[in-house]
Amino acid sequence: MNPLFWFWPHKKRPNDAVLLVEQYRQVFSTENGKAVLEDILLQAGWVDITPPGGPIERNEGKREIANHIINLLRMPETEMAKLRLQAANLQAEFNQAQLEMSNDRSND
Repeated sequence: MNPLFWFWPHKKRPNDAVLLVEQYRQVFSTENGKAVLEDILLQAGWVDITPPGGPIERNEGKREIANHIINLLRMPETEMAKLRLQAANLQAEFNQAQLEMSNDRSND
């Protein structure tokens, strides 16, 4: 079985699956695509774990989609490491902003 059918069992022809992979790569290689990918990684908590009491099912599903996209892009390990660092930094900034908003509300 063609490994692409693991991703897209609804694609009946291998060429359709190969074309879709190429479309993913084209989309996420643009500057807009990179910005969207960063947002997906942040929304997914890609490098973080779900905090205790957090929405595990939703976050795990988001991480699965993020991993799906990352796997399709077949990035070199150096680029993956850079992306993980960016995602971790984005997550830290997001967490800090959430904490500051929470503190601002409690001071009102």
